[in-house]
Amino acid sequence: MRTVGVAVLSHTVPAPRTRGDVRLNYLRIADLVVGMAHGEPGLDLIVFPEYGTHGFRTAPEAGPLVEPGEDVAIFARACRTAGVWGVFSTSGGCCRPEPGHAVVLIDDRGEVVARHRRGPGGRGGDPPDVVDGPGGLRTGLSISRDDPLAGPRCRYNGAELLVRYQAEPGLPAAAQVRAARAAAWLGTCYVVAPNAAGRSGPHRWSGHSTIVGFDGATLAACGDEEHEFSYAELSVDALRRARAGRRRPGPTPVPARAC
Repeated sequence: MRTVGVAVLSHTVPAPRTRGDVRLNYLRIADLVVGMAHGEPGLDLIVFPEYGTHGFRTAPEAGPLVEPGEDVAIFARACRTAGVWGVFSTSGGCCRPEPGHAVVLIDDRGEVVARHRRGPGGRGGDPPDVVDGPGGLRTGLSISRDDPLAGPRCRYNGAELLVRYQAEPGLPAAAQVRAARAAAWLGTCYVVAPNAAGRSGPHRWSGHSTIVGFDGATLAACGDEEHEFSYAELSVDALRRARAGRRRPGPTPVPARAC
């Protein structure tokens, strides 16, 4: 039976003040990728929460601290070294000039195979796309907070694994988990719902990053502690059997005969 090992983290939201702070966080994330790959031999994909790379969005006081692409280069090298796929937030936060939300999917060779970006308030950005992901699972990235239709579009495009970003500071964990379970059941797909944990300035994130099965059941979930992770193995064959069963038409009803 083919399986895909997936880990999701409830990472902290950094509050970098200098270029060195930002780059140090890049290296910490890269070390987590390599360390978790060694600690979980079946790991194929690791998913980090939004805002875990550059912090929460605030207006930079002295211009951007880093240039676009520095983060992706370090994360790509880590994925290549560890032989795993990764989903990373590249949202600007307080470090970069662009105000929108963005995530990338990097494969185990260090290649960026998918990007998804949303402008503030859902204006502009990229249409949801679906690509061949780890273990052959058709994988889509969705920032559902800015575009409520992003997740459904991914599912309609055949996503078997949906990485669904939704969380904002103060969003109740139960609301995020319910939304992820509903998306999984409606699309007959696996859903990974990452969320940060802990405080950053006046803001608080609720954690509870979750991996949901294609039947809407929770397979693994973090609590509300910082630096937690959860791991689950996703069966490719079971998913595709369930999808084939849902698509199969039922028996044609026989009209009743008049007596």
